Amino acid sequence: MSSVRTRNLCILLVCGCFSFIISFVGIWHFSNGIWKTTNGPHTVIKHYVNGTVSPFPLFSSTPSTSNLSNCWTDSDYQLWKQEKYFPLNKSRGSIVYMVMTGDRNLRSRGDAMMCTFGMTLHPSRLFFVGEASSDSRLPVYDVVPRLTRRPVDYTSSMHKLAQGLALVTNKINNGSYKNEVNWIMVMDDDTFVTPQNLEPLASEHDHRRSLMIGTATCGIGFCGGAGYLISRALFDQFPKFIKKCRPIPGYPQSDQFVPACIKKRTQVEFITRPEFHSQPPAIYSSEEKPQDHPDSLARAVTFHYVRPAENFTALWKLQQIHINAMVNKTNLHT
Repeated sequence: MSSVRTRNLCILLVCGCFSFIISFVGIWHFSNGIWKTTNGPHTVIKHYVNGTVSPFPLFSSTPSTSNLSNCWTDSDYQLWKQEKYFPLNKSRGSIVYMVMTGDRNLRSRGDAMMCTFGMTLHPSRLFFVGEASSDSRLPVYDVVPRLTRRPVDYTSSMHKLAQGLALVTNKINNGSYKNEVNWIMVMDDDTFVTPQNLEPLASEHDHRRSLMIGTATCGIGFCGGAGYLISRALFDQFPKFIKKCRPIPGYPQSDQFVPACIKKRTQVEFITRPEFHSQPPAIYSSEEKPQDHPDSLARAVTFHYVRPAENFTALWKLQQIHINAMVNKTNLHT
C-alpha cells in the first residue's frame, strides 16, 4: 500500500512540475529563444538617474511583480514629474504615448505601465486618457463628455479615442516642446510597448506624410490593441474634425470608426507593420501563430492582452535583459 501511495505521489509531483514548466515557458519562451527564465539567485541592479534611485530593479531575487502596490508609488510619480528619473543628456524622443484607460485599471495596469516603460519616458511624452480628472500616480485626463453617466459604460468609453486625440494634439501644439514631437502612439492599458524598438521603426517613415502605422488587418480601421502610430502631418489636421467622429452602423468600436472617420476626411495612408502584435507573446511562439509576422520577435514593438498586470512587469524585466545583452554584444564587436 505504501509503495502504491509513494508511486502516486511521485506521479503527481512530476505532473505538477511539468504543468508549471509548460505554462510558464508557454508565455515567456519565444520561438527564437531570446527571452528565457533561469533559476537561481539574481543580482539586484538599481539604476541611478539624476542622483535618484530608480524604483524598479532590472531583475530581482524577490520579484516586485508579486506585490504590484510596491512597484509604483505616489512619491515615485512626483519624482517622475520632476524629471528625476529621466537622464539629463537623453533625448526626449519624437513620440508622445497616449494610453486609453479606465478607473478600475489605474491601480493595476496603470501602475504596471508606469513602473516599466512609462518611467523611461519624459513626462511630456506620456498621457493617460480616461474618466478620472486626476490621480496620485498617473498623468491621467478625463476626456469623457461631462454629462456622461458615471461609472462610464462600454458605449460611452468609445468616445475616449477621439476626445483623447483632441486633448493630446492640443497639449502638443500648446507645449514648449511642440517642434520636437512627430508621432502619437495610441494604445490600450493592456498593450505592452517597447520604446527602444518603436523609435527606430518610426524613423523609417516620413512624419511629414499623413500616416497611420500599426496592424490594419481587422476590417475597417486598426487592430487597436496592437497600438498604432499617427504622424505629425495627420494629427495636425485633427482640430478641424476629430471630436466629430462618431460610431457608424456595424462598427461600434473606436479603433474602427475613428480611423474610418479620419480616412474619410483626410488623405491618410494606412500601413501595416508586423512588429505590432494584437495578441500576447504565447500566440506568436505557437504553431498557430499568424503567418504575417516574422519568426523572430526580437524587434517586437507591441503585444496585446498582457494580463494580469503582474505579467506586464515580468515581461518587461525579461525583455530589458535581452536588450541589454544585445547592446553589450554589439559593443564587444565594435
